[in-house]
Amino acid sequence: MSTASSLPVSVLLPRGLPGYLALLRGNSDVRNLWIGQVISDLGDWFNTVAVLGLLQDLTHNALGTSLQIVFQMLPSAIAGLFISGWVADRFDRRLVIIATHLIRAAVALAYLLVRTPEMVWLAYVATITLSVGNSFFQPASSAALPNLCKPGELTTANALQQSSFASVIFVGAFVGGVVAQWLGRNVAFIINSLSFVWAAYWTWRVVGTFADATKREQLSGAGALHVLTDGARFLRSNPRLGMFSLLKPVWAFTFGASGLYSAYSYVIYGAGDLGTSWLYAGRGLGAFVGPLVVGVLIAPRSVRQFALIALASLSLTFFGYLVFGLSLIPLVGAIGLGFGHLGGASLWTFSRLYLQRETPDHLRGRVLSMDQVLFWLASSCATLLLGALATSFSLPTAVLAGVGISMVLTVVWGIVMFGNYVDLEPVAAAGDA
Repeated sequence: MSTASSLPVSVLLPRGLPGYLALLRGNSDVRNLWIGQVISDLGDWFNTVAVLGLLQDLTHNALGTSLQIVFQMLPSAIAGLFISGWVADRFDRRLVIIATHLIRAAVALAYLLVRTPEMVWLAYVATITLSVGNSFFQPASSAALPNLCKPGELTTANALQQSSFASVIFVGAFVGGVVAQWLGRNVAFIINSLSFVWAAYWTWRVVGTFADATKREQLSGAGALHVLTDGARFLRSNPRLGMFSLLKPVWAFTFGASGLYSAYSYVIYGAGDLGTSWLYAGRGLGAFVGPLVVGVLIAPRSVRQFALIALASLSLTFFGYLVFGLSLIPLVGAIGLGFGHLGGASLWTFSRLYLQRETPDHLRGRVLSMDQVLFWLASSCATLLLGALATSFSLPTAVLAGVGISMVLTVVWGIVMFGNYVDLEPVAAAGDA
């Protein structure tokens, strides 16, 4: 637990924004970790719009920008599958986060060298390297959070992480698009690099315990592969948790249309980088509002309640992406993505909260890493599929196809979940007690 927290040993925080403010005032360790995350994510979204615009200019097709999104996700998934979750459980999570921030600060400057179609490969290499770095940062940060929280804080802290990630999409993408349009993309690339250095500083300021050192496992000899696959085995042996991990791959086939934002802006809207920033801003605003509003209105206690929230959230994502897919101007597309990611962020927040509560600390890094891996693998496949459909047919056809696949998978998930794993017993708040 955080040694810097001034809150009582156990406290029930208010829901929504008042709870966020109380948490940030009372727990300096959670606050410092959160500030580092916000700064890093803000720089990333400055960078994303600029990179997508650069690739659209240099490749002139939807598949080229879809590959950029795939390279943001797939390497992270592969690293998470084999090593990054174990690193989060085996080594000092604080040092892991700081090291990955500093390495990414150097790599982020590589985009400055991409000036011709022949240099596009370097942009992809930089994106792959940043993606691998992110695969070490995310499970280390998520696994550390329950140890830095006092009883009663975890639900609020988890929602804060998701809401703030979404809000920086809104701010970072919109401002980043304006900066790229008016000051040039290189400015956005430099800001991204500096953001990683600043994020490392705030993580360094955290003084609380990132993990229970007595439960760290050793990796050696014949047991190496066994330890690396512990996350997958834990989910397989706990099918109810496994079902909640499958929610993100279900959503991923709709989310795969995110690789088409720039193509929509350039081809359908004719708005360039500024149109792309509108779409990301709508997405970020919806994803910020989702956990905030749902956190105020709903405090799930039973598996049934968690499952119903998941189905309602998925339904909202389908509606939002249908609006986006049929849009002809940036404002309508942004509104659609706002609704879509209001649902997506709520889905992500509550499914991850369930896993954090039900997974023991010494396995949490690997389980959360595996949870992330499933999403990135499915998203990579979906993004490639929808990019190919957009190239062969049309952009709206690709978006509608992704939504249709997710809807079919949602029906299957609901039948299996409610037929086998839903009961009325309260969820044991192991990580929030």
